[in-house]
Order: sequence, then C-alpha cells, then structure tokens
Amino acid sequence: MFKQLQKRLTLTYSLFFFLTLAILFVILYFVFQNMIYQSAEGQIEEMASNQATAFSKGQRINSGQSENSPYLIGLFSESGNDLIDKWKLPDDLQDDFARRIADHKFSGLIKYRSAGNGEDLLIYAIKPVNYNHGSASGYLLVANELKQTHELVESWFRLLVVLGLAAASFSLLIAHFLARRAVRPIQQNYEKQKAFVTNASHELRTPLSVFSASLEYFETEERHRMSESSKETLRDLKSETAEMTMLIRHLLTLAKADQNKLSIIRSDCDVLHIFHAVIPYYRQRALRENKSFTVNLPNHPLIIHANPIEIRQLLTIFLDNAIKYTEAHDELALKSWAEKDGRNFCFEIRDTGIGIAEVDQRHIYDRFYRAEKGRARQSGGSGLGLSIAHELVDAYHGQIRFESKVHEGTVFQVALPILRHRR
Repeated sequence: MFKQLQKRLTLTYSLFFFLTLAILFVILYFVFQNMIYQSAEGQIEEMASNQATAFSKGQRINSGQSENSPYLIGLFSESGNDLIDKWKLPDDLQDDFARRIADHKFSGLIKYRSAGNGEDLLIYAIKPVNYNHGSASGYLLVANELKQTHELVESWFRLLVVLGLAAASFSLLIAHFLARRAVRPIQQNYEKQKAFVTNASHELRTPLSVFSASLEYFETEERHRMSESSKETLRDLKSETAEMTMLIRHLLTLAKADQNKLSIIRSDCDVLHIFHAVIPYYRQRALRENKSFTVNLPNHPLIIHANPIEIRQLLTIFLDNAIKYTEAHDELALKSWAEKDGRNFCFEIRDTGIGIAEVDQRHIYDRFYRAEKGRARQSGGSGLGLSIAHELVDAYHGQIRFESKVHEGTVFQVALPILRHRR
C-alpha cells in the first residue's frame, strides 16, 4: 500500500518538476532566440546606416568590406524598379527587394535558395541615400545570411535538451527522496495504529469471553428469579457483547490483511459442506423475520483449495448483510456454481431489499462506512463486513461484482479461482 503511495507521489512530484523545468527551458529558449535575432537586426541596421553614410559621401557601396564579408549590398533606384549597382547580391533577389521597396518594407527577413545550401534566410535593412553629389536618390540594401545565427540557436536548443534530460533525471531522484520522506510519517503512524488495534483486540478477547461466559452462567442460574426488565437488560448485554466480539474478530481479520497474513493455511475442502453448515442459521433468521430465503446449490461436491474458516466468514458477511438490509416479505436467494473453465468457484447472493444508493456504492468497501447509519445501529454492524470480504477475495485473487438499485435490491457475485476438481 505504502509502496504504491510512494510511487504515485514520486510520479506526481517528478511530473511537477519536469513540467516546471520544461516551461523554464522553453522560456529560456525563446528568450535566447529573441535576443539573438534582435542582435542580428541591430547589426544589420547599423551596417546599413554606416554603408549608406559612406556611400552618400562618395565612397563605393562596398566600402570597408573584404571579399570574405558575409554581407550582400545593392543600390536601387528611388522607384525600386532598377538595380543600379550591387555587390554579391544574387540576381534572383532583385525582384523581391524591388517589391519590398515599393511596399516600404525596409527591414525584415526574406527566404532565398542559395547554390548548394538549400533554402536560407536573409535579414536585411534598406536605407535611403543620395549620391552623385546629391543629384540622385535611391535606396541602399544591406543583407546578411542567418545561417550562423540559426546554428547558434540550434546549439542552444541542443544544450537545453541535454540539460533538460539531466534535470529530469535529477528531479526524479529528488521526487523519490521527497516522496519517501512524505510517506515515512504516514507509514509510522499507520503501523502504530495497526499495532494498537491488533494489541487492543487481542487484549479484549479474553475479558469479553469471560464476560460472555458470565452472562450465560448468570442467565442459567438466575433466570427464574429475574424480572422482565432484568431479562431485557440481560438480552441487551448479550447482544452488545456479541457485537463487540464480532467487531474484535473483524478488526483482527483486517489486521491480518494489512500484514498480508490471510490465507496462510489452505487445504482441499468441499465448499458445499461449508455452505450447508452456514445456511440453516440464516434460514431460521429469515423465517423469524418473515422473509423468503431460497438456496440453489449443486448436488455434487465442489472441491476447493482454500481456508474453510475464511470461506465461511465470506459467506456469512454477505448473508448477514442480505438479512439486515431487507424488510419483511422481501426475498433472498443464494446460488453457487463452478465456471465452465473448471477453475473458478462462484456464488451469488441476491435480495429485494432497500438497495444501495449510487452515491454510496463507491464507498461500500471503505472501513467503518455505512450507508444506512440509523438502520445499521438498529440491526447491528460496524461497517467492516464488506471491507473484510474485499480483503478476503483479494487474498484469493478473486473478484466481487455487484449491482444495486434503491428499493429494488442488491446482487453480489463472487468469483474465486480456487476450484480443484469435481467429483
């Protein structure tokens, strides 16, 4: 139980850390990318301004540029339709830049296909210039490839991926540590509580047994001298003692389930023999309470490999609930069978009682949970029966299925993979 809780907490913490880091790295990536592109824009704007100033002073359009310079330069007419001069500017870009000048798009990005390099991006800036001693005007274009900028951004992306994977691994370790630290006090408190329940239950068994025996002796010896009110008080004491004894038995069973000590001793036994030992008591109870109880069991032995005490307890829990939560003239039915695959033993208990509300159905296996609290107090019960049944069935790797509708009744069906063979 606590290992599963620790795994869930580890997963939750890891997911939280991972998402936090992922958001942080995405922000860092786009911030860095934006900074790089803004830097490239600033550089191209500065270069275009410098070249335009130099050209206006009578220098060449490529003044100050070496043959290895990455910049592309072109001089366009004022209309933008004519390319007057150029330096390293490909011919196929002339029309693109002419349109941008006409549209007054004096900076931005433009795609072009360079020889042998596939499709590249150019960043450009266009500045107005006067030349020929101020007698002519036009536009000076300066452009540069963003290949190096892209490579820098890609390198940053790869670095973030590596850092992200390392951070994710580290966050997993941190999450595991935090989850273990969070679960430890819960587990310690649970162990203390479980030890208290186990010890208290064991300590109470003996005095309750003595008290019950004393009541039986007192009833036998003094019954003829007792008044009706005294007899009623004695019956109440016996009833409460029986309820307390049952509660302690249930608590001990759950303590064993928590320690995975259920079903340690199993043997081959006839399940119908167990059922026939339990049924008469509930048949008499149903008769006293004016309820119909039908039984449909196979007429041949069904040999199972199980703990007979646990199978008896399992059947008792479901029959006890069926009796408690039905009214006079309601119907109860018990049937059992072996599935065709020869492995699963199944039994079903059906009643036409008050049913279970849909809002309560998800809680029926919770410990101490009772949907009909007032009724449970009247008829007895601690809210542990179905919890124990669930633990017992889990111990046998079986399944419990149920259907219930308010005022229509409830059907519980249990399948246990414990069938040995049929004789």
